[in-house]
Amino acid sequence: MKYRVLLIEPTIQPVGINILKKHCEITMAPDGNEETLIKYINESKAEGLISRVEPITRKVFESCPTLKAVSAHGVGLDHIDVETATKHGIRVLNVPDANYTSVAEHAIMFILACARNVIVTDRSVRKGNWQFRNTNLPHDIAGKILMTIAFGRIGRDVAKKAQALDMNVIAYDAYVSREAMNELGVEKVEKLEDGLAKADYVTIHAPLTPETRDMFSDEQFKVMKPSAYLLNCGRGPVVNQAALYKALKENMIAGAALDVFEQEPPEKCNPLFDLDNIIVTAHNAGDTYESRQRCSKKAAENLVLALDGETTYNWFNRCELEAAKD
Repeated sequence: MKYRVLLIEPTIQPVGINILKKHCEITMAPDGNEETLIKYINESKAEGLISRVEPITRKVFESCPTLKAVSAHGVGLDHIDVETATKHGIRVLNVPDANYTSVAEHAIMFILACARNVIVTDRSVRKGNWQFRNTNLPHDIAGKILMTIAFGRIGRDVAKKAQALDMNVIAYDAYVSREAMNELGVEKVEKLEDGLAKADYVTIHAPLTPETRDMFSDEQFKVMKPSAYLLNCGRGPVVNQAALYKALKENMIAGAALDVFEQEPPEKCNPLFDLDNIIVTAHNAGDTYESRQRCSKKAAENLVLALDGETTYNWFNRCELEAAKD
C-alpha cells in the first residue's frame, strides 16, 4: 500500500524524496500558504506532510481529516500547532539530531568572528584603512568564559568545541543537573544573572517557550560585562530586540551575533542593521549541505514509519496521543 504525502516547495533534498517515492504517492504544493495547504491536502487526500518552515496552523489541522502525521524538517516545532494536531490524533515528528553539530559550529564561528572583529576589519581593509590593525586590537578566546543558555545537544556540542579552544564553559539550564554538567567539565549556573555577570560570551540555544520569550531584556543586559558578546542561534523572540538595540547602541555590551530575529525575515529597515557591533546571518546556522541531507533523510524515513504505525524516536506528541487512547 502506498501512502499519500504532500511536500511543499521549496522542499526537502532528493535523498528524502527518493525514500518517499518507494512508499508513497507524492503531491507537491507550490507554496506554504494556509489555503494552499488545505486545498492540496484535501485534493490529494494526503495522510502525511513534511514541513520545512511553513506554518501548519489550527485551521489546516481542522480542515484536513485525512492527515495522520506531520514531519518537521528540523528540531523546532514552533511553526506547527502541536496542540491542535494532538486533539485531532495527528502525530507530530521532528528531527532533533540532524543539525546540532552544524549549529554548534556556527556558534563557534560567531565567537571567533566577534573576538577578531572580522566584519569591521574586512570593511576597513576594503576601504583602504590598513591602519585599522593598529587601532582596533582583537582578542584571544583562550581562557575566556563562555556561557551557554540551554544544555541540550547543541549546548553540549558548543561546550565541547569551546573547551577544545581552551575556553571555560558555564551553562544555564534548569532541566540539566549539576552532576551531568560537571561530567563534561561545565559549571552549572543556578541563577541567570550570576552567569551573565561572569561571562565573556553568552550563546543562546534555548527553544521558544512562554518562559524563554524576552528572556534577555534590559535587566539582563545591565548585568553583562561591557566587554561581553551575546550570540543567538536559538529563537529570535528569546531576545527583546529593542533592549538589544539599546544595549549595543549605548555600548552596554561589546557586540552581538544573531542568526535569528523577532520577525523573520527581518525588514530592511531593522535598526540593528545600522550598527557596526553586530553580525547577522539568515537563520541558517543549522542549514549546511550535510545537515540538509541528514535532515531530509530522517524526516522522510520517520514519516513512512509513522504512517506504518511504528513508534519512532522522534514522535513528539507520543505521550499525549497514547494517553488519549487509554
